[in-house]
Amino acid sequence: MPVKKLQMPLPLVSVVMPSLNQAAFLEVAVRSVLAQSYENVELVVADGQSTDGTIELLVQLQQEFGGRLRWVSQQDTGPAQAINTAISLAQGDIIGWLNSDDVYAEGAIGKAVDQFTKQAHCQMVYGLANHIDVAGNVIGAYPTRPPSTPLDAFADGSFICQPTVFMRRGALAMVGPLNEGLHLAFDFELWLRLFKRFPHQIAMVRSIQASSRLHAGCLTQRQRRQVAVEGMKVLSQHLNMVPPHWFWTHLDELCAAYPFGPDTEPLVKQLEHFIVEVKGYFSAKDLKEMSAQIRTDSRLILAKPGLMASVQPDGWVSKHVAVKYRWTDKPAVAVTMRCVAAWPVPGKMRLKVLTPDGDEQILDIEAPEEFVLRFEVPPTELPGMMMWTVDTAQTFVPAKHDSASQDKRKLSFRVLELKLEE
Repeated sequence: MPVKKLQMPLPLVSVVMPSLNQAAFLEVAVRSVLAQSYENVELVVADGQSTDGTIELLVQLQQEFGGRLRWVSQQDTGPAQAINTAISLAQGDIIGWLNSDDVYAEGAIGKAVDQFTKQAHCQMVYGLANHIDVAGNVIGAYPTRPPSTPLDAFADGSFICQPTVFMRRGALAMVGPLNEGLHLAFDFELWLRLFKRFPHQIAMVRSIQASSRLHAGCLTQRQRRQVAVEGMKVLSQHLNMVPPHWFWTHLDELCAAYPFGPDTEPLVKQLEHFIVEVKGYFSAKDLKEMSAQIRTDSRLILAKPGLMASVQPDGWVSKHVAVKYRWTDKPAVAVTMRCVAAWPVPGKMRLKVLTPDGDEQILDIEAPEEFVLRFEVPPTELPGMMMWTVDTAQTFVPAKHDSASQDKRKLSFRVLELKLEE
């Protein structure tokens, strides 16, 4: 009589979910966990005392999913503490971690468990991911790299998308809980600890495992400076080095956001505060080079309190430039932008200026020639923001006209001065 092979029970997977006022996305996130084809799953939600209907929604969902959904709502010091709380309540031997605004792909949990089953030594599994917007539309792929990637590659930034990660409970016990002293880079810091502790015990699912949602309310979007500072702190602690590109990336973010970002301080002041926070992570040589480049950065030279032009660091415009103005009291009468079409050969350039009220102006410029653009601000006594855009299709490439140049950019004109006309 043939012997029946006993089927081992499926391991329990506990997915932990921190939540704070994310009711708009919470139900989709919960269903992406508990509607998986892999059934031996529990979801533990650690809520930070939400006031947007989250608790009522959790009660409603619990009526549908029963004991597979458990939750607690209490004050915490941030997401890291909430996740640690949820992990302490979890019962599974495999821990997944999905934020309340992210989404699992169908089959994600089963694929992760398959990896753990096939590779008994495996302590962590992660996979490919997409970025999505508020409506769930795919924005682009997350820049994931395989587990064979050298540890030093973390210096370029995290290559692991957090909602794709599953870990053995024993691995977490060995490396310790999330660092609650970090408010934004706690996942980045955990990946470094896991990669250092288990260099050959990490696997990857080479298919889309989750979607990470980018929206104005998510922490990493709202607190870009703290993301940069904490990222540098983690690299300094674990790799004893911070590449200068971390500094320049944040400077680019500051320039792109100003003056419409959440920080209304003048751009130069924002940069000064950032330098104070991070200068200890760089060598004297790096700091000297940074200082030299900052002094010649046209974005900083042109910027005024509440006023910014989206030029390149050397002041050049390719085909598009935005002029952004924000005022808190009575605004200026107009914004003027002095420019030069410093082409190496004569030509014509047609500019299309779009005003905030939708008017379109067409200007024909001779190149090379200096010219001034004037943008009128409607009179008002109220705080406000305005933006004008200037577009052109006519450009030149420096490298095509100068054999000594390596500059292959398509350029149209350079901005020399940006002023408020009182």
